[in-house]
Amino acid sequence: MNPQIRNPMKAMYPGTFYFQFKNLWEANDRNETWLCFTVEGIKRRSVVSWKTGVFRNQVDSETHCHAERCFLSWFCDDILSPNTNYQVTWYTSWSPCPECAGEVAEFLARHSNVKLTIFTARLYYFQYPCYQVGLRSLSQEGVAVEIMDYEDFKYCWENFVYNDNEPFKPWKGLKTNFRLLKRRLRESLQ
Repeated sequence: MNPQIRNPMKAMYPGTFYFQFKNLWEANDRNETWLCFTVEGIKRRSVVSWKTGVFRNQVDSETHCHAERCFLSWFCDDILSPNTNYQVTWYTSWSPCPECAGEVAEFLARHSNVKLTIFTARLYYFQYPCYQVGLRSLSQEGVAVEIMDYEDFKYCWENFVYNDNEPFKPWKGLKTNFRLLKRRLRESLQ
């Protein structure tokens, strides 16, 4: 059953970005996933379409849809064509839960014309084996899963945030947390 998904948002507000994407080791009270995306359609080796936007979890009683499922529903309904190759890039506040990872992996197995790269600010319950299995299933389908670094946060700030031309301000601990999360991700993918 496909959830009823609205179109993606163009961008988010600065406070939302700094709260939701901060790569904290312990990220309490951040109960939703935000997903910024770029979609490039490629035909005969040239980019034919370029879409960007932002999804967030829909947690109302009707849909209760994680951001990854929101993206897939929109992408399949509005964008996907069998005659075009796609390079999709996600920048997410949390890595996918096991169910979403499984759905994304199944989608990619059925659509060899779609390549996905995921940059994530934080790892969701990385200490639990089922979450690690989910990340490995994505990796086995050819998804490059990476931890967001300074340049990725800056790119998101410049492309997915109503930033009023203010520069991105990195927070204390960004580099240290990046290194810790990168190591945890590497261990999870083995």
